[in-house]
Amino acid sequence: MAKAGHVYPQVDPGAAALMDRRIARGAASLSAGAAHAAATRAGAHALALGPRVAVRHAELARAVRWGLPGLRALEMAWHELPEVTPATSEIAVRRLVLAGAGLILVRHGGHIVGFVDGRAATWARPALSVAHRLENPPDAGRETVVWLLRLAGKLGEAMGVAVWAAGGFVRDLLRDTGPLDVDLVVEGDGPAFARRLAEEVRGGVTVHPAFGTAAVEGGRTVDGQALPRVDVASARRERYAAPGALPSVEPAPLGEDLLRRDFSVNAMAIALGPAVFGRLVDVAGGQRDLDRRSLVPLHPLSFVEDPTRVFRAARYAARLGFGLDAAGRRALRLALGARAYPALSGQRLTAELALILREPTAWGALALLLRWRALGLWDRAYRARPRTQERLRAARRLLAWARAADLGVEPLDVALLALLVDQPPMVARRCLQRLALGGARGAGLAAAPAAGRRLAARLAAPRLAPSRVAAAARESSVETMVAAWLLGAGRSRRRLQWYLREGRHAQPAMTAAQLIAAGVPRGPEVGQWLRSLRDLGLDGRVGNLADEERFVKRQMARHLKGEPK
Repeated sequence: MAKAGHVYPQVDPGAAALMDRRIARGAASLSAGAAHAAATRAGAHALALGPRVAVRHAELARAVRWGLPGLRALEMAWHELPEVTPATSEIAVRRLVLAGAGLILVRHGGHIVGFVDGRAATWARPALSVAHRLENPPDAGRETVVWLLRLAGKLGEAMGVAVWAAGGFVRDLLRDTGPLDVDLVVEGDGPAFARRLAEEVRGGVTVHPAFGTAAVEGGRTVDGQALPRVDVASARRERYAAPGALPSVEPAPLGEDLLRRDFSVNAMAIALGPAVFGRLVDVAGGQRDLDRRSLVPLHPLSFVEDPTRVFRAARYAARLGFGLDAAGRRALRLALGARAYPALSGQRLTAELALILREPTAWGALALLLRWRALGLWDRAYRARPRTQERLRAARRLLAWARAADLGVEPLDVALLALLVDQPPMVARRCLQRLALGGARGAGLAAAPAAGRRLAARLAAPRLAPSRVAAAARESSVETMVAAWLLGAGRSRRRLQWYLREGRHAQPAMTAAQLIAAGVPRGPEVGQWLRSLRDLGLDGRVGNLADEERFVKRQMARHLKGEPK
């Protein structure tokens, strides 16, 4: 029995009780295959490759399983790792884990004697509350979201499942930006929870059973206020059979679900249960990286595992004003240095590009992809040319006035042409094929750069009549005109802009019926007369219906006399 007033010593097991002793040393020059073999022989779960550098055996095993034994083990390693001694307190070790340390090395007497796995999902983490951020909303829209979150927590409790707000919702809440997209994670049957939520808010539900996800739309509060779309997912782990393949999924606890995500700033969650509402779970140092404005992938093979994360990185970096940290840059180099990704579909790559182009900061994201040399994921021979960034700026201007003029130009096509017009034709064609852009659309985009150069040169000629400008543009495809605008200089751009805004709409004042009444024979000749009158109007030689009627009358009279028209 405890004695009143007696002081009992608190036993701190220290790092020695937390560490895994199965670590060996390896040369920094080892390939992934050789490092995997060395770690396997030693029965090691990690391999120290140099000062404050180590690689997990599990990550080496994945590289070998994926057919990538030639990757450099050093590029797959965790760098700048914190070091502690076996006597370091458990609290100090936990603080390092909470700061986002993926691995912690334990050193004793000048030797590495173990490591602590900071990415183990079993770590118990303190529950910092961010309820105050939710309960003091700056606007009415946030109040509606809070009502929805509390409802979700109560429904989860009634169903016996834990419900969390996660991902971008938490990131943007901590940044105090909006609007907040509501993403929920359920430790249980996500689609079943989504159906129950849809019933409660009188909304519609769409279920994707293969991934354990669902979306609730069109819901309303009890007093009739519209609710935002809610995306619901079952907490899951993912396994990738090959780099770039769609993952297989299976249920998992929240911690594993968060650690399967792309970046630490997207790997946070907020509890919604009534008794724990607002408690934050941060498994990978996301708060720290928000403060640092850094995008940090959750493990070194993140971009190899799913190369579409490279495009997401550019999208988030441009939107948030963040940058890749050193670990992110190493992960990027690793992904770009790997062989092609046959399991990665072109449709997924194109979808990521389309998502980028929906962003207000789209052109900044594309510029980042060029700077990172990430379009080598489309084709290894792709090289950003000195003028490619200029082409992107031109494409942005083109789309701005194209939207204002309601031209219906596809942003995806404009962006692709800006990125491809300076590439060798074979490289451009292979990029389009890799993006699964085939058929007439792919053929039009592939042919556009060469045709655009010819059109730009033609439109740059001095003293070119407006009707000749219109004729040159009229016989060109939209893709060709876009390419010509991107490749051309001031005069050809101005002429194309004039044609697309005004010249293409030009029509004669006289109708076919009026021409026939004036003596023009029925048939193809009527069309020829209409086109002639249109061109005369473009060149300013006729200005109204009366001018056209006089011109037709004069030409018909000459024809009756046998003179050429």
